[in-house]
Amino acid sequence: MNKMKYLFTIFGLVFLLAGMSAKAQQVQAYAKLDTTAITIGDQIGLTLAINVPGNFRVQWPVLNDTLVPHIEIINRGSIDSVKRNGLLQMQQRLVVTSFDPGTFHIEPFLFHFKNKAGGREFTANTQPLVLKVYSPKVDTTKAFKAIKGPVSVPYTFWEIFPWVLLILAVIGGVIFLVWYLKKRKNNEPVFARKPKPLLPPHEEAVKRLEELRLSRMWQAGKIKVYHSAITDIMRNYFLRRFNFEALEMTSDEVLEHLEDNKVNEQALQKIRDVFHLADLVKFAKVVPTAVENDTSLDYCIDFVNETKTVPEEVDTNEDKKEEGGK
Repeated sequence: MNKMKYLFTIFGLVFLLAGMSAKAQQVQAYAKLDTTAITIGDQIGLTLAINVPGNFRVQWPVLNDTLVPHIEIINRGSIDSVKRNGLLQMQQRLVVTSFDPGTFHIEPFLFHFKNKAGGREFTANTQPLVLKVYSPKVDTTKAFKAIKGPVSVPYTFWEIFPWVLLILAVIGGVIFLVWYLKKRKNNEPVFARKPKPLLPPHEEAVKRLEELRLSRMWQAGKIKVYHSAITDIMRNYFLRRFNFEALEMTSDEVLEHLEDNKVNEQALQKIRDVFHLADLVKFAKVVPTAVENDTSLDYCIDFVNETKTVPEEVDTNEDKKEEGGK
């Protein structure tokens, strides 16, 4: 009984191997050139293909950059595969060329394949190929022709446009650099802010005097600085209100110009007292009392309020009466 089992196993293996060999014999591998004759430098296609049963695995031939001496591979296509009628059809297209004349033999390509389930490995060869490479024919009996120069082609708009932009950018950059250096030379700000509108002279003067009061400068012992600040504020007010260069004048010259501008005597006397006390503090080092310090600032505010110019207000009631009378 054991012998019979053994014999059946042997026969089964033999039939299996025979079946696999039969399938392996169905395999076809081939290589084909588009043409067998070219001129130096021409490019032609070389097709490699193999058909195997669908349950086989194929190992593709290893190809170097040079197929054989004097024949080079310049492009490799992908290996395409498709199953049809139980067969796996695989194919790859190469592009080859040669730069040497002669007759060159391409050896058969070797494919390895075996059943995916295991078993022995089989091989298949393509047929050998021959490629003839010819040199171009030159008629030496004819005179040599001069080599033609390059043909000039007119430029298109889109070819010129980037250069125009570049030139404009360079010109703009040069103009900006000159303008910037000029500003730096004159100590001017490159990007000046829009100046804020000035307050009317009387509003500006009162605002600055009140800020000086809040600074508590004389209380901190800065008496000389305090009185200089008062006279500076008033000189700036005189400049804007009465239109004379009070900033460059002495105290006496300022008072003379105020008299010429018909300032009333009571207001003028207050300014005389303020400037007189400021000169004593600055030049005679007199130390005023707390009352005198506050009084000087109050006198200045009184002077501004008494000499300020106020736009005339239109009496709307009178205008309505006039319109009604018409």
